[in-house]
Amino acid sequence: MALGKNVQTGRNFRAGRSAIISAPHSLTFGHNVSVGPRSVIQVDGQMGNFLMVGMNVHIVGRDDHAIDEIGTPMLFSTWSGDREPRDTDFVTIGDDVWIGASATVLSGVTIGSGAVIGAGAVVINDVSPFGVAVGVPAREVSKRFDDQEQRDRHLALLAEWDEAQSLSTTSNQVG
Repeated sequence: MALGKNVQTGRNFRAGRSAIISAPHSLTFGHNVSVGPRSVIQVDGQMGNFLMVGMNVHIVGRDDHAIDEIGTPMLFSTWSGDREPRDTDFVTIGDDVWIGASATVLSGVTIGSGAVIGAGAVVINDVSPFGVAVGVPAREVSKRFDDQEQRDRHLALLAEWDEAQSLSTTSNQVG
């Protein structure tokens, strides 16, 4: 796993073999995050707690290179890390999100807490909290839970689980 200097991770972060994780400016992960082997995350953003990224997932910029520089070959066009960040450079992924194997997420989107992204999907638009999105381009086909009460209860239980684990980790530290 290669982890870039502009990346911050929470506790219990793990990434599989040959995963590449970097950011032009800043990328932050929450706690209890798993990134699958051969995944590439090269984007600015904020990723939540309990994030599960399958193998061979790509979370990358949609505007990484300027395509409108007259007289400049694409190979030498301005890279997103050499300019000020834009809103379209950023990815926000909520808590308890599962991104299936070989999915692609382009920058400029928000994936709400509790969402599921199907294997092979290409996410170019926002996905609502607890939405299940599949296809190319990805579109929401269902929700993980039927009603708001179930969603609220699920998030409350996750918060309790995270707090209990946090206390357990702290009490097990030496010195």
